[in-house]
Amino acid sequence: MLNNRGVARILEALFAVGIIFAALTVSITFPSYPSFSSQTNLSRIGSQALMQIDSDGTLGGFIEEGNWTALQQALDVIIPTGVSFNLTVYDSNHVNLNDRLIQNSNLFGNDMVSVQYVCACQSPSVGMFLVQLQLANVK
Repeated sequence: MLNNRGVARILEALFAVGIIFAALTVSITFPSYPSFSSQTNLSRIGSQALMQIDSDGTLGGFIEEGNWTALQQALDVIIPTGVSFNLTVYDSNHVNLNDRLIQNSNLFGNDMVSVQYVCACQSPSVGMFLVQLQLANVK
């Protein structure tokens, strides 16, 4: 009688190991892809952040003055924690204007979005700038 219980326990343990192995194999086989809703949320976050900074012409002022530190600080306040960003400003000839990186961390992750925003300055010489904001969820 004692022998039969030992065999049953060994079979039960082997069965449990088989289930765990199968679960791990299935989870590794099917990679996770970025969800459309996550990319949509990042796009919305980026667009709203740029529109909020530009609502009173502040974005154009930062660009004209080359005040990249103030622009980064404004983005740090508006963009939620857990979202990394990188911002690049181009002039009308598509020349990069910012001479330093405007980012809060490196962009890593599967779901990454690029938002483009056209900014017009309120100065006498109307300047048009293309602002490209890249966002990613920090993992």
